[in-house]
Amino acid sequence: MWPFSTSYATVGLHELHDEYDYVIVGGGTAGCVLANRLSANPENRVLLLERGHVGDSWLSRVPLFSANFAQGNPYSRHMQSTVQAVGDRPYDIYQGSGLGGTTRINHLLYTRGQPLREWINRENKGFFYSSFQHCVDACRTLGLPHIPDINDPAYVPVGWARLPITRDANGHRHSTMRAFLPPGLLQGRRSNLHVCPNVIADRIEFDEEKDHLIARSVSIIATDAKGAHQSPVHVRVCREVVLSAGTFGSPQILMLSGIGPAKHLHDMGIAVLKDLPVGENLQDHFGVFLQYFVPLHDSILRASRQPLYFIMEFLRYLLFGTGVLLCPVVQIAIFACTALLDNRGIPVNEENPGQDVIPDIEIMPVAYAKSVDQKEQTRGGFTLLAILLNPESKGTVRLASTDPRADPRVDLNYLAAPADRARIRHAVRLTTRISECLSSQGYELERVEAPPGDVDDATLDKHISEQGCTTYHYTSTCAMGSVLGHDLIVRGTRNLRVADASAFPEVPAAHLQAPVVVFAEKCADMMLHKGR
Repeated sequence: MWPFSTSYATVGLHELHDEYDYVIVGGGTAGCVLANRLSANPENRVLLLERGHVGDSWLSRVPLFSANFAQGNPYSRHMQSTVQAVGDRPYDIYQGSGLGGTTRINHLLYTRGQPLREWINRENKGFFYSSFQHCVDACRTLGLPHIPDINDPAYVPVGWARLPITRDANGHRHSTMRAFLPPGLLQGRRSNLHVCPNVIADRIEFDEEKDHLIARSVSIIATDAKGAHQSPVHVRVCREVVLSAGTFGSPQILMLSGIGPAKHLHDMGIAVLKDLPVGENLQDHFGVFLQYFVPLHDSILRASRQPLYFIMEFLRYLLFGTGVLLCPVVQIAIFACTALLDNRGIPVNEENPGQDVIPDIEIMPVAYAKSVDQKEQTRGGFTLLAILLNPESKGTVRLASTDPRADPRVDLNYLAAPADRARIRHAVRLTTRISECLSSQGYELERVEAPPGDVDDATLDKHISEQGCTTYHYTSTCAMGSVLGHDLIVRGTRNLRVADASAFPEVPAAHLQAPVVVFAEKCADMMLHKGR
């Protein structure tokens, strides 16, 4: 009961049964959906493995607290990429770690986006931060229209829109753990659904039949390196294995099991079972920060600068379930197509985009700015985050070690395609036009880490290198079409599927929570209706 932690029915590594019908590797966004659907039939014996823990404290459900994933959040996992050409530095990578995965730490955004046409939002009466309303006014000035429902394919997806978010009726974070595996459901299905946290699948073991690999068992070890001396636990698989360990975890498990690029596996001393482009095709939405000073009351920094304000807001939350603690720092987004912008980043009004247009850039107003945190105590920080939605550049995921506990080697390869650099320049230029409109309307906005309005490409490129960032939308390392068939089965196998963001053919022009849920739902449906 609130405000205490909720107890979940789980099983330990050495309490597992010898065999299960379905083994789901990864209890993140997709894994919770799969576990719910596959275990609905009490005759199906389902095992869900999760490298993190299950804890469900009230703090983890408060939107403002739980989205602070870079400050020691127990539900986030930190890695670093290789040194990137953009900025000559590695990029910090954060992913969810725990039941519910990244839906435990993200900004709650639930957008289908384009082109998900092809392959829940709670009512709000106003914006908590007035800076968001000023951004809306700036969009109108520039000719960017309102999109009534960003998830409705009937609307042209160019303009500004409120972002649907995953909060429950009480305003709390509604992760896939809470939505698909609430405590009561796990308790009711404890006879046929086992959730085993704090473990890793170190490899899948196969038999070969008629030129196809058949997954026969999964080797499981404890996540904690203290358990390294313990022998793995082997669980037999009667029907199927489905990987939902994420864009880095799923290819890592495949490669450790002998499925991946032959040369790389040979170099790592791993016997090759199937030569497939696992770990190729990595994509992400590259972003660029433009940071500003704003009035303190329009920034989340107010909560740390004014202790009395924070105490009052905390009491509002405890007593009434309202206030800033329930408000996401991102509430709207601006979508545009670079083909419909002039060379100054201004929308070409005579162009009338049709419903089939796909936006290739997004601008997100954020009520926080990292660069402002230590520079100014009397003003707040505000960010306009310019994002490339349809990148052409592709990176790789490779094994750094044969130790399954070790992080893989991630090369994001940002802006390697010349077209990507050209489009992110357009995105930054449009962003500066929006900031100019904010100032011209009388809003108190001052540049901190943002280029002026009219600058050359070299100046823009310098800012892009210094302020470039990941948006944590990693996809496509086990892409459907190259690694997977249309049924999400790994090519050359009969009963091994992948259902997470790694399965996307390319990164969609959307935040990933909704598309991942869709893939998991579809995968579960195909598994349950196999052969019918």
